[in-house]
Amino acid sequence: RLKLLMEKDILLHLMLEISSGQPPFAGLEHNYDLVMKIMNGVRPEIIPGTPLEYANLMVQCWDAHPFKRPTIDILRNKILQMNN
Repeated sequence: RLKLLMEKDILLHLMLEISSGQPPFAGLEHNYDLVMKIMNGVRPEIIPGTPLEYANLMVQCWDAHPFKRPTIDILRNKILQMNN
């Protein structure tokens, strides 16, 4: 179960880094305060100009409930659809 949660978090981080060229929260110190902010709903900024479908997919990936997040197969299929 923990492995599945970590995989879903990694996917979101990859998507954010691909769209922005930087890791999530690049300008902030990665410490306890940032962890608490994330736990309270703070999310990375979606870079202006990010395609709407891709941005919506990222928002789905950071759902507070990990099991509501899309699986790797769903992400793959949606990204393939975007590229067609």
